Amino acid sequence: MHPAPKTASENQCPEEGSGTVLALAIIAALLVLTVVLAGLIGVVSANRRASAAADLSALAAADAYRGLTEGDPCAVAADLAERHGAQLESCTFPNRPETVEVMVAVPVAGPMGMLGPARVRARAGAEHPEEEYAEEEHDAAGNAEELSPDEIAELEEELEAERYSVPEPPEPENPPETEGSAELESPTD
Repeated sequence: MHPAPKTASENQCPEEGSGTVLALAIIAALLVLTVVLAGLIGVVSANRRASAAADLSALAAADAYRGLTEGDPCAVAADLAERHGAQLESCTFPNRPETVEVMVAVPVAGPMGMLGPARVRARAGAEHPEEEYAEEEHDAAGNAEELSPDEIAELEEELEAERYSVPEPPEPENPPETEGSAELESPTD
């Protein structure tokens, strides 16, 4: 009684080759993760470059608008943006005085470049409109107390006296007892 011969397919284990498939799946997942991380790095880098270029362009344009530097504000902003690897997309003058608003775009490098450039808007210029600033100045001047020259001289003398006077040390509330005073208080035999 001899056993029947086995065929080639019956001799193989069903798990053979599963290690190769698992290794290929891990390699594919690592490649996808690498591509995603490279894309995110490209997006973050482009956003930071665009932010810096927008801020610098807005400040330079505001200086040109106020007359602190020479040139057309938008031309100055475009030149500075270009030197920082960005492209000026808009240059506007909002209703606020001496204020310039710019928007720049920086192309995204890497696999996320198909999403489009990183765009950043920045504004530079006056902090307050002229009307509010003038009112604040007027209110501050109106609240100031006028002092006569005699009062000013008197205040200066008081300050001088305080500056050169040496503060006296405070007296302790309970002076420490000395040996002699302890003997006087103790009853004698």
